Amino acid sequence: MKEMEWVIGTFKYMGGVWKERGEKMEDDKPGHRAYVAREMDRWDRWVGIAQTEFAKVTGVKPFPR
Repeated sequence: MKEMEWVIGTFKYMGGVWKERGEKMEDDKPGHRAYVAREMDRWDRWVGIAQTEFAKVTGVKPFPR
């Protein structure tokens, strides 16, 4: 059960890493902004997927994101 929490925590952490990178970007190149946005979305989606799949195994409903 703890491993499941660690996976979700890691995904949330990585989403935060990319959010911070986006906030600290000094250039305003559209490609760079798009890449950061895509990475933030990717980690956020993985949080949702992990919560949904882990809920199927544990029977515990995930907290809303």
